[in-house]
Amino acid sequence: MIQNFFFTRESISPLFLRIGIAICIFPHGAQKLLGWFGGVGYEASMDFFVNTAGFPTILAILAIAAEFFGSIALVFGFFTRFAAFGITATLSVAGWTHKEIGFFMNWFGNQGGEGFEYHILVISMGLALFFFGGGSWSLDSWISNHLD
Repeated sequence: MIQNFFFTRESISPLFLRIGIAICIFPHGAQKLLGWFGGVGYEASMDFFVNTAGFPTILAILAIAAEFFGSIALVFGFFTRFAAFGITATLSVAGWTHKEIGFFMNWFGNQGGEGFEYHILVISMGLALFFFGGGSWSLDSWISNHLD
């Protein structure tokens, strides 16, 4: 059972997916948790998620943790499936909240926010990692090989 969780096919492709998601998602998690990159930090993020958006407290905490800690885990390919699932779930909800804005990103500043095309890309990448695993150069691969 544990070995199945860490099992991955040896391939370099998941490395690019892991790094790509981590580069894009880590700053969002750091904004929410630490206030980095112009973010508002944990308390203000929690206030928005719970009091403005109406999410349950536990889901707000999980979303922030998925973005921050999940992206770090993906860099190392550690608990890849778990991290990818958390980020995929978070971006699925985020994309859903952008549905009224439309599909396209706000390249020219003429719409009331960002569309959900970015979310679809990250969700697709996350699903690939969830089903494939961390691939070569991942701690999951190393753990799986040492559980034999």
